[in-house]
Formats: sequence, C-alpha cells, structure tokens
Amino acid sequence: MKYMLMMASLFLIPHHAQSQVEPVRTGWHPFTIQWISFNKNTPGKVNIKPVGKDEYSIEGAQRDPNTLEYVTIKGTFLNQGRTLKFNGKIVSKIDSNNNGQPCELTGLFIFKASGVRKYWRLQQMLNCDGETTDYIDIFF
Repeated sequence: MKYMLMMASLFLIPHHAQSQVEPVRTGWHPFTIQWISFNKNTPGKVNIKPVGKDEYSIEGAQRDPNTLEYVTIKGTFLNQGRTLKFNGKIVSKIDSNNNGQPCELTGLFIFKASGVRKYWRLQQMLNCDGETTDYIDIFF
C-alpha cells in the first residue's frame, strides 16, 4: 500500500522541474548555403532579434558578388533548443540548380542542430528542381 501511494503521488502532484530552453544569442550570425561557401571563407549574415517568449525574427542573406548567386531568409522562428521552427521565406538562386531560376520556399520549416554541430541546418534540403540537395545553415 505504501508503494501504491508513492506511485500515485508521482502522477497526482504537479512537477515543475522542466528543462529550460537556452535563449538564442541575438544579433548577427553567419548564414550559408554550400554552393556559395564551398572552399571559401565568405559566409553571409542574418540578424536575429527577440519578438516574444522563445520567439525570434530572422533576416539576412549570403551573396556572391561575382556570380550574383544568393540565398536569403526572412521570417520568425520558435526556439526549441537544438530545433528551430521557422515560418517565413527562404529564396536561393544558384546558376547550376533549378535551371538558374530562384528556388522559393515559403511556410513552416525545421532547422536542426544534430550531434555536436554548432549550426542549425534546414531539414527540408531538396531544391525546387527536385534533384539537388541544399545545405542551408544558421550558425550559433
């Protein structure tokens, strides 16, 4: 009976010991797509600003001035630690992908930091051409 009361108390007494999500560092962060960054040290930048509890705005780009290739991002995200739930628009234009036409992603997307990575990677990696994989990263 003693053990049944102990077990029942685990379910009936509210516990407030939930893990806290660490806030995202606000300000400028490196931002990349591998097609522009490959073998170069030229990341783009995004600006992250708080807009509510665990919610942030994000806006920025990476551009190659020589080829005019680019990736842009604008929207908001909900911080869930190593996962970001992004809502907004991401546009990439890479000459060798999607017949050189812009690839526009609009809506809800997931960025995730796996393992010991120091960046969140877009999980919906398929380019609009249906063949190419894009690695779009937001660094911590």
